[in-house]
Amino acid sequence: MAASGRETGSRVNCNRHPIWLLLATLVCVVGGLSADKPSVDLKERVKQVGPKMYRVGDVTVDANLRVVAFPAKINQIVGLIEYALVTETGKVHESFLSTKVRPSDIHAALLLLGVKPPSGVSVEVGWKVGGKWVRKPIADCVGQYPLEAASERDDKVTAQSFDLKSRDWKWTGSRRRNGSLTADESGSILSLQPDIDALALVEPMVDNGRFGTHVWPKRVPKTGQMVQVFFIMRKASKP
Repeated sequence: MAASGRETGSRVNCNRHPIWLLLATLVCVVGGLSADKPSVDLKERVKQVGPKMYRVGDVTVDANLRVVAFPAKINQIVGLIEYALVTETGKVHESFLSTKVRPSDIHAALLLLGVKPPSGVSVEVGWKVGGKWVRKPIADCVGQYPLEAASERDDKVTAQSFDLKSRDWKWTGSRRRNGSLTADESGSILSLQPDIDALALVEPMVDNGRFGTHVWPKRVPKTGQMVQVFFIMRKASKP
């Protein structure tokens, strides 16, 4: 049920309607940070879909497990990548995953869980294989290579490639410009390079002056397959 600021009296009881507690938490968490204030239509976009389960647009919020999940697809498995996830209007020519989900909805979903930037999060991707779900950290899907080893090659996987050493992500939120989140404009969500508009940056940052980043094709589904992305809070925040 969508929240409505016009409800009054007995119809608005925070003890009976946990969604109001989440919305109140959002306001408290962002307190004064203009980049983290919810959009004007947030109350209309947040819906309760089950016990401690909420939806912000196409983003699912599990308040019990402190997990945010949303759909994406395998966008690129060959060549250089500089992003793990962008929107379909973002830099898809250099991203592992793409999604139709609005970055501002992901941003709001994390704020609803009481996460205050900068915070550490874990990010996993899941897909079905033979009717069963496979789920692994995005870091397990991505590798690095010396730039000189494959500078003229389309296929960046080389004998010198190695696993991504960065395992975590630093959620920084998004800046606001002209009333909109810059992540909505740029489409940047999970970045492997410095990007002030991305919602989260890999931590520690990849040394892209010496190494490039690629996807391990044998560890992931084929291009175009639908997957689920999971943002998992590492530590409970205290709003």
